[in-house]
Amino acid sequence: MTLKRVRVLMMKEWREAFKGGKTIWIGTVAVPFILLGVSLFQLFQFGDFDRVNPEELSRVVGALFLVPLLYFLMFPLVIPHSIAIYAIMSEKEQKSLEPLLATPLRTEELFVGKALASILPAVGITWMAFALFVGVVWFLLPPMVLEVAWQQFGAIWLMALGLFAPLAAAFMTFASMTIATRVSDLRTAQLLSSFAMLPVLLSAFFLVFQHLLGRPMLLGLLALGIFVLDLGLVWLNVKLFGREEILTRWR
Repeated sequence: MTLKRVRVLMMKEWREAFKGGKTIWIGTVAVPFILLGVSLFQLFQFGDFDRVNPEELSRVVGALFLVPLLYFLMFPLVIPHSIAIYAIMSEKEQKSLEPLLATPLRTEELFVGKALASILPAVGITWMAFALFVGVVWFLLPPMVLEVAWQQFGAIWLMALGLFAPLAAAFMTFASMTIATRVSDLRTAQLLSSFAMLPVLLSAFFLVFQHLLGRPMLLGLLALGIFVLDLGLVWLNVKLFGREEILTRWR
């Protein structure tokens, strides 16, 4: 596998996807940063932390940081959705499959290039949004609040960003690509791939609103489950990205 060809394919996917319309921009850039703004607004709506009883501070901080945490668990699922579908459906709509396969590009390079074109922006934008979040709260929240927040959520944030985000982005990408290869209509692919994210998203909602995310092992188990699903979807996509399969079924 040649990394140069994979990189060229990724650049092609990004160029065509973000040229394709407002939907890609809204789903990959606008929505995450709008949700980031909403989470910061809600966080700073509380008011004066100095008036909070020290015994109550832990409960208040826990409640306030749950919503931003939920948003960051959503980002790696929502962001790759549009790009992954467009990476397949655009080839079908433009009838560019045969010319693409006539190039020196290997089928494994085709798969890896299209997958990374969705996974890398999802993880990158999630990490960028988190860096902005940390920067804002670091400068504007009192040190005692930051200390309590780190004690409660430090390990969870690190697992969510370093482990859950890449695995969830890969899951959503592989699931969307699998669906897009089997359907011929863009709206059908978008609808079905939206259903694919529901089990992971509902699991994250359950952990957040049941206040179970104070236990890193639970998020680790969720990440392990997604990892197993990723392996299954990689195996399935490798079969679907065979040259004969592409030429006969991607219609």
